[in-house]
Amino acid sequence: MKVCIVGAGPAGSMAGLEFAKRGATVSIFDPSHPREKPCGGGLTGKSLALLPEGAGHDPLPARRVQSCRFDTARGLMIELDLGEPVGIVARSEFDAWLLRRAVEAGARHLNDRITRVDATGRVRTLAGLEETFDLIVGADGANSLVRRTFLTATPKERRWMACGWYARGDSEMVVRFLKDVEGYLWLFPRAGHVGVGIGAPLGNPPTRDLLALLEREVARAFPAMARDEDTPYYAHTIPSPGEDGATLREMAGLKWALVGDAAALADPITGEGIFYALRSGQLLAETMMTGASAQAYAERAMEELGHDLMRAARLYKKFFAPGFTDRMLDYADRSPALSRVMVDLVLGKQDYVSLKRRLVMTLPRFGWDLATAPVRRAWRRQAARSVV
Repeated sequence: MKVCIVGAGPAGSMAGLEFAKRGATVSIFDPSHPREKPCGGGLTGKSLALLPEGAGHDPLPARRVQSCRFDTARGLMIELDLGEPVGIVARSEFDAWLLRRAVEAGARHLNDRITRVDATGRVRTLAGLEETFDLIVGADGANSLVRRTFLTATPKERRWMACGWYARGDSEMVVRFLKDVEGYLWLFPRAGHVGVGIGAPLGNPPTRDLLALLEREVARAFPAMARDEDTPYYAHTIPSPGEDGATLREMAGLKWALVGDAAALADPITGEGIFYALRSGQLLAETMMTGASAQAYAERAMEELGHDLMRAARLYKKFFAPGFTDRMLDYADRSPALSRVMVDLVLGKQDYVSLKRRLVMTLPRFGWDLATAPVRRAWRRQAARSVV
């Protein structure tokens, strides 16, 4: 099989790696690689499990973090031990690392831009190359040319805006929920700097207002992470599926398929997309190199990823309803059982489809935790005084 992959981010490089491992002839087109993105860069355990082994001289460029602080603008705060480390990466370094793994497996990277694709599998590049492939893989992000050619662009109402900057220094990992914003602020410590960012629905509020809010909140609460005048902003949209999942079922055709952000595979609540990028690239190669069709890939992606993302889209408004995050942190602070659910959501271990059932099963323990919370807090205060 002769495969053209448009885009060398996590989805494209993972697809290239997996196709090449299985004997396909793979060409990855991307002239702007590597590049940064204003995402947190978090790699959960299930993302790390998908990654190939790096060479001894080329280990995964990730910082390991084992706790996360969640708080709100009202002052509620809880520090959660994640139980297992997550990796935090600079996207320019991580994407370049994964592309090297794809090239080592036999894929070739062309520093050229695809300017046209068609249903026959033919592509044209900015440098004038014209070639026909058995499969065109759209891994070209939120504004995917491949998606716009065969479907339509992901609509505005299903996009998040992520924006921010990179600050010198160090920080703990922080997620802060803000009043009147259907999103959150983050500090993600990387090797040598901190990713400072904020995410919210595209246009609500406008990006300039979102950046202004981020600057005010960081200056007030995290002054060491404030932006210097010579530090540039970064901004990027994150597409996700809607409640009906219609475009998930349509994300492949006779000679084309979409992966990662091009397929709108990101969590509507958290904006997390790296796992979905990696897994969709892997799923596509696994499916098609067994002789199945691109449509079979779309069906597998819907079954494995789509139903959970659709449930997240249905829960989105409830999660960001006024007062919900305050109550969530308050209860998690008083209940180890509920804090474990929060940790598993962060780690990607808890899916949205079975979340309600787990919460119902947690209710008896949750009630006990709330009743005994004053005693446990008194013990902690006594222990702290004893240490002093």
